Amino acid sequence: MTAFSVGTLVAFGGVTDEVESENVTIEATDVSVRLNDDEGGFPESENGTVQTCLASGTPGDRISVLGDVTIDVPTEQGRDSRGERQLTVVVSLAHTEERTTDIVTGTGRATSDVFWLLDDDETLSVGDTARLQIRVREEGSTIASATRPITVENDSRSYDC
Repeated sequence: MTAFSVGTLVAFGGVTDEVESENVTIEATDVSVRLNDDEGGFPESENGTVQTCLASGTPGDRISVLGDVTIDVPTEQGRDSRGERQLTVVVSLAHTEERTTDIVTGTGRATSDVFWLLDDDETLSVGDTARLQIRVREEGSTIASATRPITVENDSRSYDC
């Protein structure tokens, strides 16, 4: 009987019901930084008539930062997925004062959206590397952080009138 019990533990790896506590991790970042150096305005209208136009892309002389950051919050011992844990995800671009702050409750995967439209302060150029800073805070302390390099891409603005 003892040999059978030991064999069962070896075969199944000592399966337990308790979930080990792990660290919060920053799983993925899917953020783009785009620069439009053009200072162009709205398209010219014909004979002074009013037009309805749909614009796409980054406005002239602006930087757009768009995407999302995904974190993983593991279940801690004694808490379930609806636990009272409350985390703050802070995402910022290194050379600016701009930041996004999201509150995350519970456990599992959580996504924070990032969207900024900034005036071009001439500190970034197409091809430069911008640094996206991500911090996860709990009760005033940083429990996870990461810096992700992002290549600044060229963008433009087009109009469909």
